[in-house]
Amino acid sequence: MTAYDVVIVGAGPAGASAALAARRAGASVLLLDRSDFPRDKPCGDGIAPHAVEVLVGLGVADAVDGYRPVPALRLIGPGGEEVARSLPRPAYTIPRKVFDARLVAAAVGAGAELRRHTVRRLEERGDRVVVDGEFTAGALIGADGAGSVVRRALGFAANPDGHIAIAMRGYAPARPEVEQLIVTSGAGWPAYAWSFPIGDGQANIGYGEVLRGRPLTRAHLLDRMAALLPGLDPATVTGLRAHHLPLSTKRPPAGRGRMVLAGDALSLINPFTGEGIFYAVLSGALAGEAAAAGGSVAGRYTAALRRRLGRHLRHSRVAARLGGNRRMVEAAIRAAARDPRVFSTLAELGLGEGLLDARTLVRIGLGTR
Repeated sequence: MTAYDVVIVGAGPAGASAALAARRAGASVLLLDRSDFPRDKPCGDGIAPHAVEVLVGLGVADAVDGYRPVPALRLIGPGGEEVARSLPRPAYTIPRKVFDARLVAAAVGAGAELRRHTVRRLEERGDRVVVDGEFTAGALIGADGAGSVVRRALGFAANPDGHIAIAMRGYAPARPEVEQLIVTSGAGWPAYAWSFPIGDGQANIGYGEVLRGRPLTRAHLLDRMAALLPGLDPATVTGLRAHHLPLSTKRPPAGRGRMVLAGDALSLINPFTGEGIFYAVLSGALAGEAAAAGGSVAGRYTAALRRRLGRHLRHSRVAARLGGNRRMVEAAIRAAARDPRVFSTLAELGLGEGLLDARTLVRIGLGTR
């Protein structure tokens, strides 16, 4: 068996970021993925500036090169309330086929070894983790998405209904406005459709809804998408794929012993917005640092996550709970339309690691009267 300091299962944004961080700490790294790159990944393709900052800190300065920044967000409420403002910092829309391949190339360029391999069996033997009887590691990071093999091997259950969403993504001609558009839905609440311009005449579009104990069909997701997005011609939509989003309101433990989880495998999806790329690159970076240090990897990583995201995750859970009340969302949109500071607070909460504050809650509360 070939031995490494760190083996990472999954080479998406969380896994590639973990590889970059571990290599910066001097660890030998094996990065495993069941696909060759570049490969498509169903997602909203939205890249928040917070994720870009983490990647720059890992030495990836070209993650968004060649893509036009998206400076504004338009949010439409279930009752027709609307707010359109400039984002505190511009976001980007980059197809995951491009974005993920760039991060993998950066990890390989930093010295990580990449192999196409589908992981089926993990065993802990003393101070090593054995992967399919072929590789051993001093630490292992599961960055293998919503259906994580590593999460199952640790004995952690999948997210239950009410804490997992399903979304359908596609591509269609972009609207003339250079802005992110989110249209919330009264039916199936909480749910929303989106349109994020890429900058090449196309937009990533989709519709997502929290699962509530009944299956949602492809036809239902497409119907809701078409009903909510203004001017969408279903005949122009291509690349339709569905994906699950395990929400951070029901996270498992961050790991155990020498095995830890990052990104979607750890249910790090913002329950307020469905954003997951920032969480993926940040948790991946923290996991890579902890894994490279050896010893009590799970304890070190859990503490690092708590320091960086603990308060934010508690606030996003509160926001998601409030967001389950349609009247509260309508009031929040009205407050954001009146007060740019409320808009900025909500944007930071939904895209990065922002916190709710008393001013924002008071302004929203006044709007419910």
